[in-house]
Amino acid sequence: MIFVALLLVSGSGAYAYTEGVFDDILEFNEDEDEIIDSVPDEKPVVIENDLAAFISVSANVGTNFYSMEEVDDGDNNEVEEIVWNNFSFQFDGKQSSGKIDNYTWNFGDGNTFYGVEGEHSYELPGKYMVTLTVISPSGNTASNQTEITVNFDGYVISDNMECTCAPTAKVTQIDLKIEENAVNIFGETTVTHDGSSEDCTQRLAIQQCHLRVTIQEYSGGSVVSEEIIFDETFATNTKTVPFSISPMDNGNNYKILLETDQIRDWHKPNTEWFVEYE
Repeated sequence: MIFVALLLVSGSGAYAYTEGVFDDILEFNEDEDEIIDSVPDEKPVVIENDLAAFISVSANVGTNFYSMEEVDDGDNNEVEEIVWNNFSFQFDGKQSSGKIDNYTWNFGDGNTFYGVEGEHSYELPGKYMVTLTVISPSGNTASNQTEITVNFDGYVISDNMECTCAPTAKVTQIDLKIEENAVNIFGETTVTHDGSSEDCTQRLAIQQCHLRVTIQEYSGGSVVSEEIIFDETFATNTKTVPFSISPMDNGNNYKILLETDQIRDWHKPNTEWFVEYE
């Protein structure tokens, strides 16, 4: 750090200057002595070469878990019982170096935290850039970053399916809850005969059990595309249909639509899926 306080100048045609920033060059006449109180325009700079931020994190990739079951008391008015279990990331900056007065964390989702160490969970899956900024007593700063990926694992138990021909027929639809930057979606849906009527293995060919599975793409609340991936009859009491989706990078959501054209119900279809983010 450089301090210039007083400068004595004398002599004929002398010019005075110091290290710092000055607006004018001063000229003096012979035999004149003058004391100049010099004040730099900027505060002295303290250089701290040992100040550095370092991030340690428990994991750079985590998965948020979501489960939902539709509970029906027999009035066709399902109640959704939902459980979220978001992954908790542990952060610490204890290996940062230098004299540090303040540790500021920016988790990349609009949330900040002050302290050497802490934990954070993300409500939405996706990619996040975490920044740690350390501040020294003299006000100097140093920063470091690390990238966090939050994937998604979902499991839904739907209410009993009914024939599309039934007066009480209702839509069996599974919301996959896709956010921006999803790159891969893969999963499966399974239906099982409810046992309330003749099972699928005992039926005539024209009365075999039936299932139709459709993938629907949504923009806002509107369907922009749909694809039927399964639409068959079969003579088994359980049927599992796998699915995979490579979403466009447009932030659209996807849903799975389940339907049957047979009068006999499917009991509590379940759907499980996993979403990878980049």
